[in-house]
Amino acid sequence: MKPTGKVDKYVRFEHAGTIAYGIWENDRVKRLEGDIFDDHALTGREYPLTQTRLLVPCQPSKVLAVGLNYASHRVHVESSEGVILNAAGRPVPSTYPGVFAKFPTSLIPDGEDIVLPGDATNVHFEGELVLIVGKKAKHVPVDLASSYVFGVTIGNDLVDREWLLEDLQWFRAKGADGFGPIGPAIVTGLDYNNLKLETRVNGEVRQSSSTSELVFSPDKILS
Repeated sequence: MKPTGKVDKYVRFEHAGTIAYGIWENDRVKRLEGDIFDDHALTGREYPLTQTRLLVPCQPSKVLAVGLNYASHRVHVESSEGVILNAAGRPVPSTYPGVFAKFPTSLIPDGEDIVLPGDATNVHFEGELVLIVGKKAKHVPVDLASSYVFGVTIGNDLVDREWLLEDLQWFRAKGADGFGPIGPAIVTGLDYNNLKLETRVNGEVRQSSSTSELVFSPDKILS
């Protein structure tokens, strides 16, 4: 995806018991037919936004994530061995992104209630840029990575920090049901290398950064 100056907002929605894709313009949703990642067209039908229920904006087969990737989140504390650590005392990645996976079943629509597991006691929020990969990608060079990105959305990478420390893998801490609120729209035409990203809790700003501060760029991560 290259910045085009023309911004479209694609949504997946339910109306009168039918699930479809559409384009969200102002307070209306224009229904599409076909595959949004391939051939699609407007049907001529549209609905007031208030008469639709916005869903998870796509149905991915994989949900991949990267940790410790904002320069503003790095605390340059040097260990006795000369390794740069972050605020949690973990080594800061310098040559390769810290990649992990969430389950597609962790995704829920924007605004849906988050139902925490009964034994989750230390759940935290992490606002994230989300790339929507629009076609099959493997062994992609960095300079071609943007052509595989259909659009972007925002997500909340919820994590239980006790589970993060206790478990061998992060699948429970990061991938529990409901631990991935996402959406509501996939936006095309933006420069995802320079987007402001803020996280608010009850209206109070808790995180504020820019995708320009990423240690590893979106294209590098996808590659």
